[in-house]
Amino acid sequence: MQHQMEDFITINDTSYNLESLETLAWKKLVNGSVKKKNGFRTMCVGTVNENATASLRIVVNRKVDELQKTIFFHTDNRSRNYADLQKDNRISLLFYDARQRIQIVVKARATLHTNNALTNDRWKATSPQARLGYMTLEAPNTKSNQPTLGYEERFSNTKPTDDESDLFEINFSVIACSVYELEFLYLDYTGNRKANFYYENGALIDCFWAVP
Repeated sequence: MQHQMEDFITINDTSYNLESLETLAWKKLVNGSVKKKNGFRTMCVGTVNENATASLRIVVNRKVDELQKTIFFHTDNRSRNYADLQKDNRISLLFYDARQRIQIVVKARATLHTNNALTNDRWKATSPQARLGYMTLEAPNTKSNQPTLGYEERFSNTKPTDDESDLFEINFSVIACSVYELEFLYLDYTGNRKANFYYENGALIDCFWAVP
């Protein structure tokens, strides 16, 4: 990869060439995983469903491994997105922070983790409120004749204990997304700027500026 060092864009009075822009992109994703009010805290996840069409949902950015170029989120293994990834592990993640005017899109291969050391460790780190999403008595999106929480009504006012929620850990999974492509888009009234980055086994193998 040979690029002239003077090729750069300016964001908030700081100049970035391709190398430093790639570093910035991953730092922003890392910040989103650790700062709850950060714009990159949530992401739109796209999978390929059984009808070979796109299936979308919003999930929380739980962890980012900058060195391995891997992004993690949690899901219910009874859900449609889990079933999608079992059949086709291609996945796209869309991040957008309106305040920073930055959009990051990544394409990745997903690895599903269920009932192992990683999921057990992440389960222990979840709050009682977060565990409610995995405590539904039936699978997500199951038809109901009336509005329903899915879990026992008493938990709408009382947080579940560890013993009560641990019974549902079997529904909890962690998805590890190994990134092979990242698109960085900066939106600015003077003109938008874009760069693309490509990876193989966590290593950057190509990058270039692109038309926004």
